[in-house]
Amino acid sequence: MFRTYEFDNYTVRIAGENDTESVIRLLQDTASNLQKKGVLQWEYLLQGEDTKEIEQGILAGTTYVAEANGKMVATFNFSSKQNDWDITLWGERDDAAYYIHRLAVNPRYRHQQIGRMLLSWMDSNLKLVEGYVRLDCIANNPVLNKFYQDAGFTFVGYAKQEEENFSKYEKIYQVEKQD
Repeated sequence: MFRTYEFDNYTVRIAGENDTESVIRLLQDTASNLQKKGVLQWEYLLQGEDTKEIEQGILAGTTYVAEANGKMVATFNFSSKQNDWDITLWGERDDAAYYIHRLAVNPRYRHQQIGRMLLSWMDSNLKLVEGYVRLDCIANNPVLNKFYQDAGFTFVGYAKQEEENFSKYEKIYQVEKQD
């Protein structure tokens, strides 16, 4: 899926079953940190919701972890299969696309540009000739929306789900035609 599995001083690997607790804890720590800032994104993770989906992503090999010196610094889910959430927000699609979910940086490693470097690594190492990378985030988090725009994702609209608006972003990959 990716050409290399390293960026800067970090190693990226597919999460294993033994990473499940650490991935869930990192996501819950991130949700707690967001909640303290007044951002109600991922608050459901604090109640243990989505645990099954996280476990399924790990077992399916679509959850990744980034590490430095054996310590988990970030996690994300990267899948070519739409889940129920994707279908709700994007509609059922059969195009060549990957969906990013639950991109989170360990709060102890914040302000080191790991999220930015991770997205840049994905961008330059993805083995996708033509297609899309899509993601969504809560619309009322201007910092996160700017983060994805600065990473080269194009805002393509809002989707309303459970009384919340979500921003939809995508990046198009295509082969440049030579004249």
